[in-house]
Amino acid sequence: MVEFLSGCVANWGAPMIDTSANQLLWQAVLMRVLQDIRDVNRGVDGYSHFISASRWIGTYPSREFSEVCALAGYEADFIHPRFLRIVKETEARLAQRKRSDLVAAE
Repeated sequence: MVEFLSGCVANWGAPMIDTSANQLLWQAVLMRVLQDIRDVNRGVDGYSHFISASRWIGTYPSREFSEVCALAGYEADFIHPRFLRIVKETEARLAQRKRSDLVAAE
């Protein structure tokens, strides 16, 4: 995909895309998603960020997820199961905490 975009930009007479900088940008996007699915308790918006990120990850890699992984230089089939495992672990921790809070309230 990066090669395709680089070719298009080169054909327009503009400088070619620096693929290393481009990959770093998309890697930062994936890192942010990783932070959002891990740090559910981070600040006031932590839970809403977790929900948004986990929906974006989805049960199966979407076209959008796959494209971001490709632009970052990663295989979606490698990244997705790992992100999904973290989402499930976080959901389990949230459920455990909710049960603990209910028991404490009784």
